[in-house]
Amino acid sequence: MHEARKAAKRARYAGEAAVPALGAPATRFAKRMKAVQSLLGDHQDSVVAREAVRTLGAQAHLAGESAFTWGLLYGQEEAVAAERERELPAVWAKASRAKIRAALGS
Repeated sequence: MHEARKAAKRARYAGEAAVPALGAPATRFAKRMKAVQSLLGDHQDSVVAREAVRTLGAQAHLAGESAFTWGLLYGQEEAVAAERERELPAVWAKASRAKIRAALGS
């Protein structure tokens, strides 16, 4: 998903660069690619956060401390990632509609 986010970012920048030549369709495309990029960025942030929280929880456990709160935080981040994964098909469908692709000449 991280590679898809980077690809969406490149597509967004291409859309923004095409605005002077293509106008509103390029603006809509760039806006929709930004939505894809943001959603995938949130997902990536959750992946990174879960790794950090897991490490901190393990350190707490090894130090004889309770790791319960770290587990709760991990679970919250897991839920965030799952929600973004559920949202992705609709966001992608909107970004890749045939009407926008046709207006861009693809």
